[in-house]
Amino acid sequence: MSFFRRYWAAALILAIVVVHAAVIGYVRSRVARLQNIESNTFDMGRYRFQNVTDPSKVYQFQLHAVLDPTRRQVGRELLSQQTMEIHEEAEHLLRQVDTTWLRDPEQSELRDRMMEIIGKHLEEPIVQRLLITDWLELPVPESRVDLRPSTTNQITRHP
Repeated sequence: MSFFRRYWAAALILAIVVVHAAVIGYVRSRVARLQNIESNTFDMGRYRFQNVTDPSKVYQFQLHAVLDPTRRQVGRELLSQQTMEIHEEAEHLLRQVDTTWLRDPEQSELRDRMMEIIGKHLEEPIVQRLLITDWLELPVPESRVDLRPSTTNQITRHP
């Protein structure tokens, strides 16, 4: 009994340290698990195009596909294999779209058409939705260089 009266403070401090260490260890393990969670988005690339009906502007945006979380790895592999085919067909569409689609702040019609293209190249519906980021609409500067052949700048030889 005298042993407990003598060392009760030291035993209490030791118990507090052990509980504190256990809590810190648990929190660190949870944080480490959160940092290793993979994203469900897949970067489909940057698109830069000029619409044939409005050659005064160049459009640019970044496209991301949100994948089904249960099929994330398969989706990444399929999209990686088909990226260039999807990109080519999407740029072909983008050059010919109605300019009202490009003025829509939500780009809903554009997203729907891009989703159709992606769905056509994948065997299964893995992409849940598309995200368009970094949208830019840039004016095309007027060129001051005259590329027509000039008759006044011909070199003549004198004997």
